[in-house]
Parts: sequence; C-alpha cells; structure tokens
Amino acid sequence: MKDMLLLNPKRILMRIIGRYNLVIFIILLTAGLIASILILNNIIISTGTSTSTNTSTDISGDQITINSLNKLEASADNSNFQNLPSGRINPFSE
Repeated sequence: MKDMLLLNPKRILMRIIGRYNLVIFIILLTAGLIASILILNNIIISTGTSTSTNTSTDISGDQITINSLNKLEASADNSNFQNLPSGRINPFSE
C-alpha cells in the first residue's frame, strides 16, 4: 500500500507543492515582475526612439506674446540694479 502512494506522481507533486508553496510563489512573483519590467522597458525604448515627422519650422502664434518675450532682459542685465535689505542676499543672482 505504501508503495502505491509513493509511485503516484500526482501525490508526489502535491507533496512538493505543499512543502515549497511559499518558495514557488516568490519565484513566480519575481519572474512576473522581471518580465513586466522588461516588456515596459522595450515599449518605452521603442516609443522614445521614433523619429518625428513634423519638422515644420513655421513659427506662427500670438504676436503679442512673442513681442513680450522679446522685450525680456537677461538675468545678467538686471541683477546689478536690485536693492535688497541689509543682511539679505539674492538667491537668484549668478
């Protein structure tokens, strides 16, 4: 009778799964996470290296905004004219 229990492959497999179920679960979970990371990495790489077909150099937009941006001065031009209280320093000066 004991020989029949030992020879039954289903029973042997169930014993192995019952004994090492936590180890099997951790291995399957780790393999799934690695596979999902690799798949997502391939998706990100393939979409990041695609070339853009829209290479239009025509700049048309709000002319008022463009004029306002052209009137701005560089930070080096106006950093000397700032009056700060004594003991304070300008964290944005270069």
